[in-house]
Amino acid sequence: MTMAMTGCSNSGSEDSTNATINAAMQASAAADAAMAQANAAIANAMRISGETTAPVDADKVASICKAAIAELFGHSPKIMKAAPQGGGIVRISYRRPDDGKLFKNDCQLQGNHIMWRGFDISPGSGPGRWRNNPADEVLTFKVKGKTVELLTTYSDGSTATAKQPLL
Repeated sequence: MTMAMTGCSNSGSEDSTNATINAAMQASAAADAAMAQANAAIANAMRISGETTAPVDADKVASICKAAIAELFGHSPKIMKAAPQGGGIVRISYRRPDDGKLFKNDCQLQGNHIMWRGFDISPGSGPGRWRNNPADEVLTFKVKGKTVELLTTYSDGSTATAKQPLL
């Protein structure tokens, strides 16, 4: 009788071990799928950003920054003004059409990456943080003729693409 109890005990222990192994395998498969999705997004971003290798002149920097801010906030780049701030930073400002509220954002290009931060979100607050945290979206660009193609890659690996005119 002791052997029968030991057998039951082992069977329960085996079931528990098998369940743990199955859970670990499922978690590993989910992690592999997430990594594959992230790698695909990175490869797509690299594909788009890798096509523009020439330095961008100052006028195009302003236009690319206008396009990026326009896309991020859902307004036309035509309502935006650009002012160089030094150090490769361009301040993009615009008044929101529906209420006239003034918005300002700083923008700079790092290779084919577009970096941005809010400025004076509350009057007199000064510069906000650069959007370079791993949880922030990554903006890349490619100039094609008189348009700029923007690729936004989100922290979950999803992407969005857009085209804006170079003004």
